[in-house]
Amino acid sequence: MLRLSGLLLAALCVGLHPASRIEESHLVILHTNDVHGQAKPRPATWLKGDPPPEVGGLPRLAAMVKAVHEEVGEQNVLLLDGGDWTQGTPEGLMNEGASFVEAMVAVGYDAMCVGNHELDHGLASLEAMIQATGAPAVLANVRAEDGERVSLAPSHRIFDRAGLKVAVVGLLTPVTPSITHSDAKALSFADPVVELTRVRAELGEAVDLVIPATHLGVDTDRLIAQAHPDLPFIVGGHSHTYLREGVIEGEVLIGQVGSKASNLGRLDLWLDSETHEVLRSEYKVVSLLDEPAGEARSEVVDALCAALVAKSEAKMKEVVGELTAPLTRAKSSLESSPAGNLIADTFRAHFDAECAFQNRGGIRCDLPKGAVTRRDLFEILPFGNHPVLLELKGEHLEGTLRQAVEGTSHSGLEVSGLTLEVTGGDQPKLVGVLVNGEALDPKRTYRVATNNFLAEGGDNFLLLAEAESVTHDQIYLRTLLEQRFKGGSLTPPIDNRYRVR
Repeated sequence: MLRLSGLLLAALCVGLHPASRIEESHLVILHTNDVHGQAKPRPATWLKGDPPPEVGGLPRLAAMVKAVHEEVGEQNVLLLDGGDWTQGTPEGLMNEGASFVEAMVAVGYDAMCVGNHELDHGLASLEAMIQATGAPAVLANVRAEDGERVSLAPSHRIFDRAGLKVAVVGLLTPVTPSITHSDAKALSFADPVVELTRVRAELGEAVDLVIPATHLGVDTDRLIAQAHPDLPFIVGGHSHTYLREGVIEGEVLIGQVGSKASNLGRLDLWLDSETHEVLRSEYKVVSLLDEPAGEARSEVVDALCAALVAKSEAKMKEVVGELTAPLTRAKSSLESSPAGNLIADTFRAHFDAECAFQNRGGIRCDLPKGAVTRRDLFEILPFGNHPVLLELKGEHLEGTLRQAVEGTSHSGLEVSGLTLEVTGGDQPKLVGVLVNGEALDPKRTYRVATNNFLAEGGDNFLLLAEAESVTHDQIYLRTLLEQRFKGGSLTPPIDNRYRVR
């Protein structure tokens, strides 16, 4: 198995040349992650400019991939993705994501790890999408009820590139059942570190190189690197981490390039053509800030994305209101945010509930001050969730809020009608709860508004299943927020509903 030596890794982006002339082969691994249906460029609000420059989108990505193919030859390139292909834009949700995945396939991906959001519409939908689009999915560590790997995707795919046999193995986060469609609860998820060991044993000496394409997050990728120190590279996803130069764990390089097709990662490996020893390597992340010239573009990808955008744009570009201040997300687990406050307040008012809460992970972007379009609301609340009213015992409400403060397996909660008194530090504790200014009564029943994801046990908030009564309203959350604007202006509430002692 090939391995990058510590000396070579230390020389990334510099390159070390062998003392004598050796015939070399050149392998280029390109990678993305968490594309989330980005069929068009989006404003790079983190960069200077008024308006800010636009970045990314599948057409720009396709042009860059085409340029690399022309530079080094398709037989020397692998294009991989770390999961979450759709879910995040109107274009990414058409036909339950299948139309956008068709465009991704046209970019030329060789292998695509299944992400948790690929399961958002259920197993049957995902299987139908893969079959209809020919998406080269990989998924090793997920088992069906019979104990066998799920049949919707192989555990790995093997490619002949640059004189090597390269296996790409897909690994999906075991927390998936708590953050997606209820179908996933019928599946079992093997430890990705253990599963990679199993797949490599199955492969034996049949391949020269193994590349995990994961949807696990950087922290778990580090564990994989520690357990498999001979891996040259891990293509990561799920945590939306932007690793400008990658990160090295031991001697293993881990790459992840943010999200929404804003960047393309590139690892160049030069190898001894006979021994397959890695002679030198270079890694970089390319920002997709430039609009490619006509001849550099992929006509097929351009046409597919243009059709998706045209179908959605008439409705999505309509201005629904105005923000008098930015709508931003929380920067700390022990503070509320303007975005979270506004969304939770909207739930609460809709049901005339006593209190409300929203999972932070469901709030997907910030919005600047100024005009707000329907597309803006879609991007901040892209999931097909709807509001739910619970009749919940105070003890179960308190237990849920305690889990939100003291737990670590979720994104936390934004609240309305509640004040959470907490201690700070590395291990915060919930020490008190006020409901509309009065101490929470564990024996009393409260009218609590939330979304169906949480009400169904999402993020492992299982105490919500103890509700005495559940009322669903099938209106989308983003439509509810649009109605809150009423075509006028809104000032986001900026009060902190977490009181740190």
